[in-house]
Amino acid sequence: MTVQRMATSAGLAVAVAAAGWGVAAGTGTAVAGVSARTAEASQAASPVSAQDRTFMDQASQINLTEISLGKYMHAHATSTALKNLGARYARDHTAAQANLRPLASSLGVTVPTAPNTQLRSMVAKVESLKGKDMDVAFANISVSGHEAAIDIFKKEESAGSNAAVKAYAAKYLPMLQTHLRMAKHAESVLGVTPKS
Repeated sequence: MTVQRMATSAGLAVAVAAAGWGVAAGTGTAVAGVSARTAEASQAASPVSAQDRTFMDQASQINLTEISLGKYMHAHATSTALKNLGARYARDHTAAQANLRPLASSLGVTVPTAPNTQLRSMVAKVESLKGKDMDVAFANISVSGHEAAIDIFKKEESAGSNAAVKAYAAKYLPMLQTHLRMAKHAESVLGVTPKS
């Protein structure tokens, strides 16, 4: 195999691997750039259903809300467990949103850049509380919110049409499941009786 053919094969492999997780190869050789455009064209050719669009909108709303609330709780929670939980949410959802934006853009979908009114209201309610009341409200919202988010991501895995969007859902579902376990643990640390 010639050096040029090896470079072409390597560039294509990198672009295909990146496209499978919903990110485009942004740097590299001219060959990798051509391969990335080919992978993006393949993504665009794959159908983007109403389900895919709704999912990307909801996933963005989830990420933006968890980033905002997570940063606030990291700075203001009274419990170390809740401070750490807030920091983890902010970090993980920032990464998830950073991967969602280019995926959506490559598919011609515009995702929100701020949480909707209902979610902003929920965040404001938690922020209006103080002390243990705030910590408990955050833990409760974290459990119910992550249960709902898990359902949204599972629905995309089963009902979505676009392979790259489904791969995004599959990639971040375990993160949400981990966050749910952490939120339930935070409730137990606070002495909150789980709602179920």
